[in-house]
Amino acid sequence: MLKLLFITTTLLSNIALANKNTIVNNLAPFFGKIDKQDIVGTQFDGVVEVIIRNPIDSLLVSADGRYIIQGDVIDLTKRQIMPVSDKVKSIKKDLIKSINEDNKIIYPAANEKHVIHVFTDVDCPFCRKLHNNTDVMNDLGITIKLLAAPLASLHPYAQGKMEKIWCADNRNEAMDEYNEDKTIPDSKDCNNPVANQLAISKRLGVSGTPAIFLEDGSHLAGYLSPTALLKTIKDSVGE
Repeated sequence: MLKLLFITTTLLSNIALANKNTIVNNLAPFFGKIDKQDIVGTQFDGVVEVIIRNPIDSLLVSADGRYIIQGDVIDLTKRQIMPVSDKVKSIKKDLIKSINEDNKIIYPAANEKHVIHVFTDVDCPFCRKLHNNTDVMNDLGITIKLLAAPLASLHPYAQGKMEKIWCADNRNEAMDEYNEDKTIPDSKDCNNPVANQLAISKRLGVSGTPAIFLEDGSHLAGYLSPTALLKTIKDSVGE
């Protein structure tokens, strides 16, 4: 009996491994290298979740590796969109956490309740609008940590400007002055993190700015007013 159980378990494991191999082989030409550990079961029969790493995203794939399922999964009983898992948010959270604090431009709230990371482009009008609300967000208890994501396709000179800002003796002051009257600091070239942060933003799936990331790794695309942002943050933590 024990021998039969061992054989059955081994066969099931081999089938699962064979399916993962098929999924990896089928998806690799389109999404690059996939780790078998990033293929996990879901609550849906015959469907697995596949995490891809660059950019970080989640796919629902048939267990035979043949079909990708696109669009939201709707729970008809609860009449709401069902999240498949929180793994993607967790991976994004860890990637942002890996960025050295010394390489960020930080506007701390005196009475900090929440922290957001914002990938910004100094020539993006909505980034400027968000920046002009820094004091209001700080008063609401939101600390803002700016990261660089200059979008060359829209603003071809933004990266050079941001490198100057990140190389300034006082980055906050340099950022404020550029947002106010587009003054570029006369700073010396330095070993700055702008290109590295831009690369990280692409891995995080940032395609537009401002790109706001909450503490749990949730990505909010685009500008939000301070009050709308605070409500979104509170909703995310169940306040």
